[in-house]
Amino acid sequence: MGDILRVEDVSLENAEGRLVFQHLDWNLSVGGCARIHGAPGAGTSAFLRLCAGLADPEEGRVLLDGVALSPYAFSHPFLKKGGIGWVPMEGGLLVNLSLGANVALPLRFLRGHSQVRAEEIALEWLEAAHLSSRAEARPHALEPRERWLGALVRAAAAEANLWLVDQPPPGLDLQARAQATRLLRNAAANPETSFVIAGNADAGQLNATEFRIEQGRIVSGGIQ
Repeated sequence: MGDILRVEDVSLENAEGRLVFQHLDWNLSVGGCARIHGAPGAGTSAFLRLCAGLADPEEGRVLLDGVALSPYAFSHPFLKKGGIGWVPMEGGLLVNLSLGANVALPLRFLRGHSQVRAEEIALEWLEAAHLSSRAEARPHALEPRERWLGALVRAAAAEANLWLVDQPPPGLDLQARAQATRLLRNAAANPETSFVIAGNADAGQLNATEFRIEQGRIVSGGIQ
């Protein structure tokens, strides 16, 4: 089925000018699941941002569903259709919207549902994740685990084709971990859904290929 992600000869610097990746090559097939490990500061979060089009490489390119990403390329066809389920550690929710509205937003503008129907679907997903009591809360009033889980719910409700899941915040309890596992496992029922999952984010018992980041390169294998 081809590659959903292809990283070609990418070099990336952080905000301080330190080289995070150098001549990085990597690919993920459609329907694949990669679990990326790395020591603190190794660049797992930076790698996810690179895949999401939120970090622009100094050299090389990233192809998403066969089309190269470019700075501020919001017209990218995969991004325009809402193909990415972006789940950063902090949740990445819009601060001026409630949790329910955050989940409903892609259902309205990317999936074509009416506002009423989008809100109904969002509430159904939040209820299933035991977050419905927090639907009216804005991100600043949510606990870190609720923001991270909320981003997972948003990806699930929007039926994202590519999930980019960063590590959860510290202190994720057993109930929240179980909900994350269920959401990921349900999404994986579609054989064309792909995943890149960082560190100790629960992979939902998916059949993930383990990689680790060492000295700016990706090598096979998990935690050593």
